[in-house]
Amino acid sequence: MRPALIHSVILIAVLCPACPDLLLSRAAAQTAATDPTIPQTHDNDSTTATAAPEAIRQFELQIRPLLAARCYECHDGSKQKGGLRLDTPSAILAGGESGPAVVRGNPAESLLIQAVRYEGYQMPPTGQLPAVEIQLLVDWVQSGAAMPVDSGAAPRPPQSGFTDDDRRWWAIQPLAQPTVPQVSGTHTASVRNDVDRFLLSAMQQAGLSPAPEADPATLIRRVTFDLTGLPPTPQQIREFQADQRPDAWERLVDRLLQSDAYGERWARQWLDVVRYADSDGYRADGYRPDAWRYRDYVIDSLNQDKSYDRFVQEQLAGDELFPDSPDALVATGFLRHWIYEYNNRDARGQWDLILNEVTDTTADVFLGLGLQCARCHDHKYDPLLQRDYFRLRAVFAGTAAEGRNGDRINCPVAVTSAGTAAVAVGNGRHSHPDCSVGAAVSR
Repeated sequence: MRPALIHSVILIAVLCPACPDLLLSRAAAQTAATDPTIPQTHDNDSTTATAAPEAIRQFELQIRPLLAARCYECHDGSKQKGGLRLDTPSAILAGGESGPAVVRGNPAESLLIQAVRYEGYQMPPTGQLPAVEIQLLVDWVQSGAAMPVDSGAAPRPPQSGFTDDDRRWWAIQPLAQPTVPQVSGTHTASVRNDVDRFLLSAMQQAGLSPAPEADPATLIRRVTFDLTGLPPTPQQIREFQADQRPDAWERLVDRLLQSDAYGERWARQWLDVVRYADSDGYRADGYRPDAWRYRDYVIDSLNQDKSYDRFVQEQLAGDELFPDSPDALVATGFLRHWIYEYNNRDARGQWDLILNEVTDTTADVFLGLGLQCARCHDHKYDPLLQRDYFRLRAVFAGTAAEGRNGDRINCPVAVTSAGTAAVAVGNGRHSHPDCSVGAAVSR
């Protein structure tokens, strides 16, 4: 060895004791990478798989910062959506509820790569990564997903059920019959029912007093706006002020509940929740000529004081439970309010989105729970399992389309005429004239 090179090695050893090992390791790695007789190891069960220091350096400089910026918000030590952590090598290899996130040397089989490519899972959900960042991850996995040795503890396995504490979550407690509090004092004259007793009891415990009772003009204005969305007329105000009967208030409320404006006012609340619209949405935004039938059904149901049980049954399975009722068939239009694009070529993909949307909305409307999270993992707080999500989704998957003349139609959406027939499937022929709007019936 030449003297100058010897001096250089000695100087490096003095200034950086680890550097000679680094140089030797890099040389060995370069030899292994270029020598076809030396096998390349991609051991997916160990974070100590053969990895050159340069590959580790690439992970620390490019991959780990990318994961931190794009993924840690939902997949680090404090939060593991889907049971997945991406902040330690062992956690990356262990994966989450869906399996290992990375298959070394095989980007196509790696769930992480599938997710950032939006092939099945779509991560990050806020928008796809730039192509250059996706390619960095692909190249990293293809080259063996090199990572430093992980000395940390193994990640917590995915939760398979719910604890007693989970089931005590306040929002899911069963209805109870509480004991009505006894109240006394100077304000008991304002108590007219048990609700007033609960309110007054809580106010007394907090050292508060009820506000003075509103005058008749204020009362009629409040209740009329609340029940009809409209102000009372001057004549109606004068009549209520002059009514000295002890049940004048009850008579006023009954009159408002019996007005058509009551159903029109409160139907809007329901129509918002069930995502009612007169057009399909998306860019095409096709007009739905029969959608108004469902809108009028909701208004009429409220004005007829229909029982809530019947109201729910008609919308979820009216065709099955009440096949001879035109109103019940129109009610199944609840299952047809999804966003839809008639010229979408991806029929299977659109039908999958439709099923997800119907499942999510049904939970929002009838359970009062956001079920969307359970599509990917067991819910964090509410006792909702991923398998429960897909059990509910399966209820809506077994549907078939039926046209105006009763024939089966191979399109994602069918219509009704005069309130009869209609549903949804999806296998490609979107141009059928019966593929515009309607109620829904099961197969």
